[in-house]
Amino acid sequence: MSDLSGPPVYPLSKQDTFVSNSDRLRATSEAVADAFRGLRRAADAHGTLDAKQRELCLLTGFAVTRNEGGFRVHCTRAKEAGATLQEIEQVVILMLGTSLGLVPVVEALSWAHDELQ
Repeated sequence: MSDLSGPPVYPLSKQDTFVSNSDRLRATSEAVADAFRGLRRAADAHGTLDAKQRELCLLTGFAVTRNEGGFRVHCTRAKEAGATLQEIEQVVILMLGTSLGLVPVVEALSWAHDELQ
């Protein structure tokens, strides 16, 4: 396993291995990491959104909180669920003027382009 104390290297999609925040949490408390994973599974199972729609929604949350690592991980997951770069760009741009200003939108767009191009 990789060193859990070091920061992630970007772009994540170009890395052979990746240590997620869940992995980092698991190194401290397996029970808490399992509980968190269970919460995420329950949230994914609730409602009628498909995987692509859920991932696009998650991307907006990560963009709004400027969580670069989460955004990058879920950017790849959104693509795997069928989202296009243009759809990802749109969900980020839709945040402009709502809860995000210009700088965070441009940051999130650059993360998406970095991961998917």
